[in-house]
Amino acid sequence: MTTVAATHDHAHDHHDADHHPGFFARWFMSTNHKDIGTLYLIFAILAGIIGGGISGLMRAELAQPGIQYLTTWAAMVEGEGASIDQAYHLWNVLITAHGLIMVFFMVMPALIGGFGNWFIPIMIGAPDMAFPRMNNVSFWLLVPAFILLLGSAFVPGGTGLGAGTGWTVYAPLSTYGSQGPAVDMAIFSLHLAGASSIMG
Repeated sequence: MTTVAATHDHAHDHHDADHHPGFFARWFMSTNHKDIGTLYLIFAILAGIIGGGISGLMRAELAQPGIQYLTTWAAMVEGEGASIDQAYHLWNVLITAHGLIMVFFMVMPALIGGFGNWFIPIMIGAPDMAFPRMNNVSFWLLVPAFILLLGSAFVPGGTGLGAGTGWTVYAPLSTYGSQGPAVDMAIFSLHLAGASSIMG
């Protein structure tokens, strides 16, 4: 057998040692920086769609002078007979959710988590990231953080449902005007997102 024929036959052998991870192992337990960067980008796109939808609600309200839709939306959320204060609180909830989603769950994951995982290892010639398991955990901490933030809009938070503190979460709105777990959930969400950012 010639060398060319042997090489040709060898090329068509089935390599049982060539393992490719399954779907769950690849996307949920990945240590590959490109896969994790892709997860960050997908997450940022989904969060951006939700934040953009909230932005659309805010723009619809601001399109004309006066209150356009807030009282109707407050009645949908709080039930019939919602007060004007509950409508104003709903506006604060929209502002808070939009700001926190776009900064901490869209821009930062896309730029730092997504593009950082994709471009930095390639630019420095690294085969993979240092501490790859920590890189994976840092992404998966974002998911419960985002769920907590979205969930905070549906629990009591003072005048109405949700955390209406503004995206900076400064006092006095975050301390005096927010009885109920909404602000606590939003703040814990930011703590988890911060831990994710530090680990990544």
